[in-house]
Amino acid sequence: MSVLAGIIKAPVDIIVTLICWLYFLLGYILFYIPILLLLSPFTSEREALFERINNVFYKVFFLLLATITPGLTIDIAKDVFHIKSAVVVANHRSYLDPILLISLFPAHRTIVKGIFFKLPIMRWVMKSGGYIPYTQTGDSKDLMIEGIQSMSDFFQKGGVLFIFPEGHRSRDGKLGHFQKGAFSIAAKYQVPIEVLFISNTDRLFTPGKFFFNTCIKNRISVEILGRIEPEDGPHPQARILRDKAMQLYHEKMGSIRS
Repeated sequence: MSVLAGIIKAPVDIIVTLICWLYFLLGYILFYIPILLLLSPFTSEREALFERINNVFYKVFFLLLATITPGLTIDIAKDVFHIKSAVVVANHRSYLDPILLISLFPAHRTIVKGIFFKLPIMRWVMKSGGYIPYTQTGDSKDLMIEGIQSMSDFFQKGGVLFIFPEGHRSRDGKLGHFQKGAFSIAAKYQVPIEVLFISNTDRLFTPGKFFFNTCIKNRISVEILGRIEPEDGPHPQARILRDKAMQLYHEKMGSIRS
């Protein structure tokens, strides 16, 4: 990093972070919630409306982020945009990862922590979008079962369910243990698993940090490592699908290290 970049880095970090937070705050108040409230009564497919609004909102966010952040480029493999009717699994390195995937898929759903459904406003927003709570207790458990049972129609319409099988962000870049939920859903509904690899979101928005890390050369990318097709058979095949996905990640990370 040059001396000049080192001098301006701290204020640029602060400015970029504040602009992004203003986008979220003003965007939700002036655009997101008003449009959802205005259009919801006139459509029978509120979940699809929510998904599309979400997609546009975050697509604009990443265009803004790439424009105002010195040194940042965002590179999405073209074939990612063609994914439909699939379960998408991805590695998880930053809070930016889920909203990045939302910006890529107009028809999307995901599984979120059950705590979001305990807040009235967030519960309405999450339920409107067809998001599925991950919980083992309370009335949110019924929503989880209902959400999973409704996936057949969602997949038939080209929808994408994305899940981070590690269940949490990696703090050191290493791959964590994969839970079987995503692979069980793919096996149940006989839809392919698209294995995505996300790079360098943690360099921009590092776990444990509040400000964005700007003024460095950083390339955020999303690529497809492979496609795994489920086979007819008993649900234990979820373990086989999981192991195939983990193998793709280990091969990719091994090639990066070498």
